[in-house]
Amino acid sequence: MTTEPLTFRGDLDVPEGLPRGIDLGRMNNVDKAIAMYGRSEVETMTDHALLADDYAYRAFLDFKDKSNSMNWRTFDTAVEHGIDALDDVTPGVAALFEQMETVPDWVDFDQLYRGAVAFWRAGLIVQPILAWGTIAGGFSMYSATRPVLFSGRLRKADKVGTRLVESFRYVVAAYTPGGMQRFEEGFRLTAKVRMIHAAVRHGLSTSDAWDWADWGIPINNMDSMVTQAGQFGVKFTDAVQASGIRFSDRELEDIFALSRYVGWVIGVPPELLHTSYEDARRKTDLHTMLELPPDELCRDVVDSVIRFSIEHPPGDVEVLPGPIAKVMTNDRRLKLAYGLLREWLPGDVMDALGAEKTPWRHILPAARPLIRVADRIQRALPHDDERAAFTLLHNFNDAIAVPDGDTSHEVANPEEVGADIAANKGGMPTVKQG
Repeated sequence: MTTEPLTFRGDLDVPEGLPRGIDLGRMNNVDKAIAMYGRSEVETMTDHALLADDYAYRAFLDFKDKSNSMNWRTFDTAVEHGIDALDDVTPGVAALFEQMETVPDWVDFDQLYRGAVAFWRAGLIVQPILAWGTIAGGFSMYSATRPVLFSGRLRKADKVGTRLVESFRYVVAAYTPGGMQRFEEGFRLTAKVRMIHAAVRHGLSTSDAWDWADWGIPINNMDSMVTQAGQFGVKFTDAVQASGIRFSDRELEDIFALSRYVGWVIGVPPELLHTSYEDARRKTDLHTMLELPPDELCRDVVDSVIRFSIEHPPGDVEVLPGPIAKVMTNDRRLKLAYGLLREWLPGDVMDALGAEKTPWRHILPAARPLIRVADRIQRALPHDDERAAFTLLHNFNDAIAVPDGDTSHEVANPEEVGADIAANKGGMPTVKQG
């Protein structure tokens, strides 16, 4: 039986008197964006800086309400065994699972499987692109860093590794072929990350250091959209192709169909969710245009993630290919990482990050013709993309395996993250009122 899906406005906990999204302090190049994309499209996107995932948030508020039986343990039970495994389900939790478990008519799981194979089949170049170009590089965005700064998990050396490995676990699970089927690991971890976002939003919504008029609502729809369409979509595929490996048109459509469904399960609303590769690029480009340049906080986070991945590779599995890693000192690896980022991120972003222009920035342009020829030859000969994808995934999974198989620690504990945010362990300054 299907019912009319609940529709919420993402304004729970949003204080009165805020400007419209387009007028928030975080918005940049607004007039230029309107000239290029039209006022309607720009207002639609920027309005979502004050809208968020209220399905997950209402479920989270049910967890906080001790008068009912809903909590993190029962949520895990429902994710692993289905909502019917619970008794006395609250309306908020029921609505969340109805939305999350509804498979839109545009979903073709065979296509999603192909998209996941295409995502990984490029081989060893995927590892540094994910670690440095996608995860670390994603924090070059002003908006992306604001929520993560409060917990201190990306500003303190002893916490960075945990956060990085958790990010890898989620991405690997969600983008494993078949991983987004209802009872597979990708779906399960995507649902858990969705609720972590709700916990982060709650902690930030009650913080005196959250600047509503500048940043909008924490973990808002606008930024959640670009994580899927941009960070793990356009920017990932652009980096792979900038390295000399070409995706076919079909591979691109398959990859973006997968990222679209991941976006659906994680709570990006249909009106903002990308519909195709071209639409993802358009929305990502608009978001990028509206983004403020990286600041000192962005520089700190990007550098801390890159340095940790170099000095303490997850599970002792190197980000760089083994033969290269063995002859590289940490200092050279750091210079190489920033040199590669010069090809994977825009030049103005790298300049704003204060990245030194070392000779290592020439290594990928020099190698790209050879990589391109090797890729063309490999594509022309008989090849097994599925096997190549699962070989790389095997290495990743070994590196990020949970100690003793304890799934309770595979991603962040929402209560701990919420408590760290409430305590402002990142040391963000209190916002002056008035």
